[in-house]
Amino acid sequence: MDISTKADGAIDLAIVICTYRREKLLARALDSIRRQAIPLGATLSVVVADNSDDGSAASVVAAAQAASPFAIRYVEAHPANISVARNAGIRATDAPFIAFIDDDEELAPGWFEAVVEGLKTHPHDVFFGGVDPVFAAPERVTPAIRTLFSRQIEAPPGQDVVALGRRSERVLTVATCNSIFRRATTLTDADPFNPRFGHAGGEDLDLFCRLQARGRRFGWLPAARVSEIVPADRCDPAYLRRRFFAGGQVYAEAVAGNSRWPVATRWWLRAKALAQLGLLALRYPGVRRLGGAAEADFGYRWAGVRGKLSLGSLYPVYREADSVRRDAS
Repeated sequence: MDISTKADGAIDLAIVICTYRREKLLARALDSIRRQAIPLGATLSVVVADNSDDGSAASVVAAAQAASPFAIRYVEAHPANISVARNAGIRATDAPFIAFIDDDEELAPGWFEAVVEGLKTHPHDVFFGGVDPVFAAPERVTPAIRTLFSRQIEAPPGQDVVALGRRSERVLTVATCNSIFRRATTLTDADPFNPRFGHAGGEDLDLFCRLQARGRRFGWLPAARVSEIVPADRCDPAYLRRRFFAGGQVYAEAVAGNSRWPVATRWWLRAKALAQLGLLALRYPGVRRLGGAAEADFGYRWAGVRGKLSLGSLYPVYREADSVRRDAS
């Protein structure tokens, strides 16, 4: 039996939501949690880590607390940095199991029941559930955009997942959204999420690379699903090219930073990226003839590989998205 599971098999889980000026979406996320069925012997609580300077989520949390059958704790997390918010959420609870959902996500019915069943049945240290995007502008969605905002695979509960490995092993892209951690085996560092990644993203990949290097196991929970609201701005090609570029940067930094030879690994990744750009360049004439979604997706992939090659500092894509968050709220 895992040391974080009580002797009677009960599950005590806290959901951490990091939020930044998206009050309406946060209210919907909290309401979806309130509607969850609570299995016998299980305990559910929520921590909202407000990463805004003005405490914009406080009134939303206060309203949710008044109608909630379980505890909701509000904490301020400063400065604005997603890693700072995630670490503050972890510190605000002593629950032995911690889940993360984003403030633009809503739990599907049966999410908590599926999580409890998964934690009792499978030995993995971290679990990932499905993410179903809800696009505000579906006509703008390309295959690459759908993949970016989705987590959907055909696999049974408990299927092993890896952060790094051969392409055949990486059946999905690991990310913190809709993830469940066994605290005792995963969130043991003073600051599990590195603030260096806090404006560019990738703080979750950095953690998962570290955990995999320590021998921790990741698993798939298909019945623990969430939906995610994707505003039209996030399907803008210029924004997406910048986001994929930042994604390439943080991928290379996270992989290299958690390797035995960080400097050598970083330069090896740059060399591979240079080769990838050459192969992509050879494919471009055919892609250009196809046009439309194929050409747009080619541009996103090109930007991602350029990010891996980059010699510059991490691009602050989270800072850039501040106005989008304000508009969505």
